[in-house]
Amino acid sequence: MTYEVRSVGHASLSETNEYDIQDKIAESKKAVVYKAVKKDHPERLLVLKIFKGAYLSDRKKSRISQRIEHLKVLSSPLAITPDVFEVQDGLCFIVQSWFDGVTLDRLTEPGRGMALPDFFTIACSLARVLDDVHSAGIIHGGVKPHNILVAPKTLEVRLTDFISALDASDSSHFIYEPYFVHQTLPYTSPEQTGRIGHRVTFASDLYSLGVVLYELLTGRLPFSSSDPLELIHAHLAREAPEVRELNASIPRSLSTIVAKLLLKEPERRYQSSGGLLSDLLRCRDEFAATGAVREFLLD
Repeated sequence: MTYEVRSVGHASLSETNEYDIQDKIAESKKAVVYKAVKKDHPERLLVLKIFKGAYLSDRKKSRISQRIEHLKVLSSPLAITPDVFEVQDGLCFIVQSWFDGVTLDRLTEPGRGMALPDFFTIACSLARVLDDVHSAGIIHGGVKPHNILVAPKTLEVRLTDFISALDASDSSHFIYEPYFVHQTLPYTSPEQTGRIGHRVTFASDLYSLGVVLYELLTGRLPFSSSDPLELIHAHLAREAPEVRELNASIPRSLSTIVAKLLLKEPERRYQSSGGLLSDLLRCRDEFAATGAVREFLLD
């Protein structure tokens, strides 16, 4: 099946005779995402993220091109980065590899925590990919379930969407959009809100990962509201209940790991994804061997 893409610009990719667009995967206010192949390499499945015409200014196009160039230093089997940013007949789009998985939010049920063996598989993979990303000098800036793909049968993980990092200076005009309130703000670090003096660093990704792990273990977010200003205030000033308070079966050490990721001050969180990975692997291995995890001094 081939789709025309006239809804996102005055031209369609099918008119370039370069891509066959097979299925529409998702759509937001900014872009439409398709599964596709390049006609001269039909054996390789691709993802095309096609930006809607009004979204990209020349400045944003330049930033995307620079970001993709920077991402070329990242080589991780657990990360999917864009191959190229193209502009064809006024249509702007990103091309990247296809991964046969679902977004992480589709693997979880509201109100129910994930079984610990599955949790450890996913959590360790996420810590490992962030270690690769940060070792390459890159801040992801948008760690959240919608940017994490998981193969349902194997729980193999891919981190994706390295382009749409939250920029507080760009977000004020759509802060009340439902998708932003429900899909982005709950995973936003205090420093990403633009309301404190801390720079956005690797520690920001670790805070966002902490929110993801909290949700996997408890089936709920640490902070939830339909009011974006209330959510921002919660990230800045409120303390979330510890994981163990919501799910008493969670080992205390694991609850403490998540609490450390969610500390308001970036300098008090884990200072490296490698340190987080080391602690998660210790919990995983001890739980697999004994069915329990003893308390220990965190990295």
